[in-house]
Amino acid sequence: MTISRIQLKLRENTPLALALNIGLSFLIGMMVLLGFFYIYLPIATHHGESITVPDLEGMTLQQAADFLKERELRYIVTDSSYNPKLPPLTIIAQDPPKNSKVKVNRRIHLVINATQPPMEQLPNIIDNSLKQADQILESYGFKIGEVRYVPDIAANAVLRVFYNGKLITKEQIERGFLLPKGSKIDLEVGDGLGNTTFDLPNLVGKPFAEVQFLLRGMGLDIGNVIYEAANGRELGIVIRQKPAYEPGKKVKTGEIIDLWVTGVEPSDIEN
Repeated sequence: MTISRIQLKLRENTPLALALNIGLSFLIGMMVLLGFFYIYLPIATHHGESITVPDLEGMTLQQAADFLKERELRYIVTDSSYNPKLPPLTIIAQDPPKNSKVKVNRRIHLVINATQPPMEQLPNIIDNSLKQADQILESYGFKIGEVRYVPDIAANAVLRVFYNGKLITKEQIERGFLLPKGSKIDLEVGDGLGNTTFDLPNLVGKPFAEVQFLLRGMGLDIGNVIYEAANGRELGIVIRQKPAYEPGKKVKTGEIIDLWVTGVEPSDIEN
């Protein structure tokens, strides 16, 4: 049967012609579907082809863009973080990870190092010990810079806070003082001595309770307290001191005074 006769048959208004038209439409439809799934899609999606994802961490964003383009891969920056040890716009993380197998034209999600550090509120470390201040600052992402010891009876206590040579007051900190994360904070710390000098008092012959009150008021610390037998003397009286009293002898705030007292050590009496 020639093509022209087939065409005539298909145009006839008969059950056979209807069946032939339906069958031909089905055949053409199947051929289109098979061609789409088995010819077009494999070509368009590079079916069966895969690419190993390169290691992009540590590259700059421009380096990564050029690198991926050469390998028929794309990228998108999905997040940023901050690491002061890395240059700005450096790749910090990637997804999929390196050595993964992906198809051509796959998009790689990147996390980059921010160009500017985030701002963080400076914690109040005034009156804290130097060790505590170091731990608190580190937890907020700051570092201790220069530590300067100044005369003050508060040994190793933070007295003042500085940034880039400028004093940050306690009031400013309490109101909320923002600084770039990773900043170095300079500190003034008490040396435990102070700079106030005065005449050494003569404590010999005074009741120990009175001497304790007197020394505290002068900013002096009591060191060792040695108890000696009274041997007929009044109990609880200071009979010796170190440094020994001399007229005109000077002492500094925070210095330690050792005392000898008549009587028995209180703990011994209690026991």
